[in-house]
This record gives sequence, structure tokens and C-alpha cells, in this order.
Amino acid sequence: MNASNAAPQYQQVADTLRRRIMRGEYREGDVIPTAAKLEELFSVSNITIRKALSVLSGEGWIAGRRGIGTVVVAVPESQRVNIAVTGDFTDWVDTASGKSLPIEQDVLGCGEETAPANVCTRLGAEAGAPLWVMHRLRRISDNIISYHVNYALPRTLAGITAESMAPNRSFADVLRGLGERAPVRMDQTVEASVADRDLAELLKVEFGTPIFYVENVYSDDAGDAVAVSHLFLRGDHYAYQTSISLDPPEKTDPDT
Repeated sequence: MNASNAAPQYQQVADTLRRRIMRGEYREGDVIPTAAKLEELFSVSNITIRKALSVLSGEGWIAGRRGIGTVVVAVPESQRVNIAVTGDFTDWVDTASGKSLPIEQDVLGCGEETAPANVCTRLGAEAGAPLWVMHRLRRISDNIISYHVNYALPRTLAGITAESMAPNRSFADVLRGLGERAPVRMDQTVEASVADRDLAELLKVEFGTPIFYVENVYSDDAGDAVAVSHLFLRGDHYAYQTSISLDPPEKTDPDT
């Protein structure tokens, strides 16, 4: 835990646990680790853990259950305002993948694992079902700029391995190679966020550093989701830019 950060340690713990719940690592009904285990995981005191759990309980994320432990309860509904960014998919891929920049990537893992419940739902799988998952870090000159997690049903991308991504293949290119199963649509959601403890360690930034959280849902021509990507982009290395055509002003009758 970063003791020098301006945010109190209990707030760092609360923010990190909250983000884990939002990502589906702890699902509704799950019992989160005990206070003693959380002390060990975060290297903080019991008082710090209890203050963090109190914050989350007050916000409605968790609740104590006698004889069971601390349980994730119904996640509060999102009240975010979605901002639409539309454009040509090819242009998005070329810019987002950094084809004009010396970007390199490290595949941290690739295979079947348990995925967040909301991702399973999007892909038509049962909650808790194993999905094909790939974790990647992307960097420029050894400076990490983003962390990517890609999800798909095992039967869709079972043949894709870490070696398939060499030397710097984009996930969009992998999906384009699916032939008849290739997606024809991508729905993207972008949120301003900050790095929790987990992301701070991966991105090599301070806890609380601004980041973009991006979810891309790729769908086929039948409207079924083929794959889902979660991108965590360092705010000091990315900027979203788009062009929007304005409607021409209405003509008025000079005689009126």
C-alpha cells in the first residue's frame, strides 16, 4: 500500500475493493476475504480495513451476515452519463493500436479463467463460467501506457495464444480473422476513472492517477456479442478525439 499518497490508506483500500466489485471480481452474494486476509493483502492495520469496509457498507456495496461474513449485496445502479463517440472503425483501430508509434506489448496470460459476471452475461454465458481471457500490457520505450483484458467464449478464440499476438498484433486484427464470425459492430463506453491499487501496480503509477476505462463490445451481424475488451489507459498517454458534423442553420424567410 502506498503510504505516501495523499489519499488515506483506508480510502485506497475502499476504492480498490469497490472497483473489484464493479469489475465483477466479487459478485453479488460472494463473501469477500476476511479482515485478517485483507490486512495481509493490503499490508495495512485492522483499523484501516475496518474503516474501509465501513465506507463500502455505508455506500451499499457490502453487508455483514452473521455466521457467513461480509457479503457483496446488490450493486447500486449506475448514474453515469454516457457520451457517444462515433466514427470509422478502421480509423479507431489504427489510432488506438498506435500503428504510427513504436508500441510494444507483453501478453501476461492467455487461456480459460473465470470472468466477471457482467462479461459472461454479455457473451451469453452463465455467470462464473470460464471464458477465454487474455491480459496484455502495452508500452512505449519501456514506459507502460495501458492494460488490456480481452474476453470471448472458449469456442470462439480457443486457438489464439500469446504467440498469436506477436510481434504487436491488435485484438481487432484477431477478430477480423474469424471469417463468418467476424464482428461487424463495436459498441464502446468510455469512463473517466482513477487507478486503484491493482491498476496502479500494473500501470506503474500512483494510486489515484487519472485513467480512461474503456469497454468495447464486438457483435456479429446477428447482433450477438462475439468478444468484450476492457482497456485501462493511462490519462497521461491517451486523449479521445472525434469530429462531429453540425446541422446547418435553418433558413428563415426574410419576409417574416
